[in-house]
Amino acid sequence: MKTFTVSIILFAGFLFVSGFNLDNAIVPPEAILSGGPPKDGIPAILEPRFVQPREARFLDGSDAVIGVRIGNEARAYPLKILNWHEVVNDTINGVPIVVTF
Repeated sequence: MKTFTVSIILFAGFLFVSGFNLDNAIVPPEAILSGGPPKDGIPAILEPRFVQPREARFLDGSDAVIGVRIGNEARAYPLKILNWHEVVNDTINGVPIVVTF
């Protein structure tokens, strides 16, 4: 109960300083709770590791990937992994990229 009370107080304070006018809100502002992971709660992949396609036994042939090709270098970022990390920082052919999902 203490955590709930603190959450409501923090959220109400956020609403006050955020500039949102909630006078006509359908849901009472005090009933709105923060959800999801905290800030920086989903770690980015900063040094991705890759395997050859025939070695990727953790993937099925129907698993979706985000593909990136720069010059003659191509990489596949499986959504199965991006579901947990959402961000990959990588460099392909000397070009820094970010893959997000």
